Amino acid sequence: MGIRFVSVPFITFILSFVLFPGSISHAEISDGEGLSFVHPDVSATTNIHFNKYYCTECHLEAEGGEYKELRYDNYTQTCRCHNYTPETYTHPVGITLPPEKRKKIPADFPLENDTITCGTCHILLLQCQADSSVKRFNGSFLRVNPRPSRTAICFRCHSEAKYRMMDPHNQLDHAGNIIEEKCLYCHKKLPDVNRATLDPLQGLEELVAPIGDLNVLCYRCHFKQVKLHPINADHLKKPPQRILNNIRRSERKLGIIMPLDAQGKITCVTCHNPHERGVIQQGKVGAGGAGETGRLRVSKSGDKICLACHRNN
Repeated sequence: MGIRFVSVPFITFILSFVLFPGSISHAEISDGEGLSFVHPDVSATTNIHFNKYYCTECHLEAEGGEYKELRYDNYTQTCRCHNYTPETYTHPVGITLPPEKRKKIPADFPLENDTITCGTCHILLLQCQADSSVKRFNGSFLRVNPRPSRTAICFRCHSEAKYRMMDPHNQLDHAGNIIEEKCLYCHKKLPDVNRATLDPLQGLEELVAPIGDLNVLCYRCHFKQVKLHPINADHLKKPPQRILNNIRRSERKLGIIMPLDAQGKITCVTCHNPHERGVIQQGKVGAGGAGETGRLRVSKSGDKICLACHRNN
């Protein structure tokens, strides 16, 4: 994804992917190619945690049936299903901390040779216990149970005062000038608001330059969706030609854009305009929906937002 973290995105990304692991897409997990597993029925998408039948995936079996010694001598191999790369992992590991940083790490968050590892934040042996309450209330076997406070583990090492919530949708200052820092929450550089759209034909990377997957950018904060939200109906895909024709027809009729990503897929910003009213000049097609209820590009009254794509032919 190549996502660059600033203060709040860093914390919210941790929350959505560490504390709510069910939200991780299969794209975030290795497909298993080149990985070695002991059990023939295990793949990279198998949840081997809290399952006594899969102990040997991580441990060597000793005499007496005990599992103590790890099969691999590093966490990257032990946690191989999670496909660790600096761009995709939920928190950097393998980083040797300088003395001033080590002072901020609590004693119960162990380092190995002054280096952050998976075991710094996770008690790996918790998943080996028969206590079902651990799986129910701390399924990611974190060193701080996330149930009472989701941010508790983050602020054991990070200063809470430095990570106060910032609303990236408030993009203008009191004088009406664009706050570049807010734009860089989602963009690699400040886009040209007079030219840039998300139409692939106009050059997504050059004009808009998102810092990562458009949907993941939204999930960093909006990781809870109501059951009836269209995202739960598998909307985030390339629309068939009939739907695409409806979208283009609605754009012309309503004077808006319902942009797709560079692969022609529907994203969160197809229906929602993430910009504050005034960032894009009123009257331009990209301004539709800015500042409206739900930031919808088409009003939801009378299911207008749905009919923009699913109109009767």
